[in-house]
Amino acid sequence: MLPNKIEVINKETGEVRYFTETEFYAERDRLLHAWEASKLVLEKAKEDEMKLRVESVRFAFDPNKKSGTERIELGGGWQAKAVKKINFGWIKKDDKVDKHAIDDALDAIAKLSPAGEYIAEHLVKWTPDLSKTEYDKLGEAEKTIIDKVIVTTEGAPTLEIIPPKGTK
Repeated sequence: MLPNKIEVINKETGEVRYFTETEFYAERDRLLHAWEASKLVLEKAKEDEMKLRVESVRFAFDPNKKSGTERIELGGGWQAKAVKKINFGWIKKDDKVDKHAIDDALDAIAKLSPAGEYIAEHLVKWTPDLSKTEYDKLGEAEKTIIDKVIVTTEGAPTLEIIPPKGTK
């Protein structure tokens, strides 16, 4: 490293750059401002795209069809294709899926007919969801066992520019 220089290594390319303290802070601030400006443009573009997508589908496609795929001819061999979807979710209690209510409903279905038990067993898919809070409480022996079936990957970082208090 050079004297009085800040070394920055690009983890992807291995490129090494040296900055004075003033250059380092200027480059840091430039990058953060550029990121924030891009983020605002992206948020606005996403909002505009969603509004136009919904409006286009409502205007150009069959309003009575609630789900499924539709195509319309645009001319010159071009087509517009819309896929309408219905999202399914679960009732919640205290902001969490009410598993007890779901279990009660499945029990009721199981009792309705001879096929009810089969239907109840296959109607809802339960997926494992790791509790990071409980994981962090584990001792080394338990962690060694569960780590054999856990796959971790690096997630995207979050970034936020926080204005001084009293400004907005």
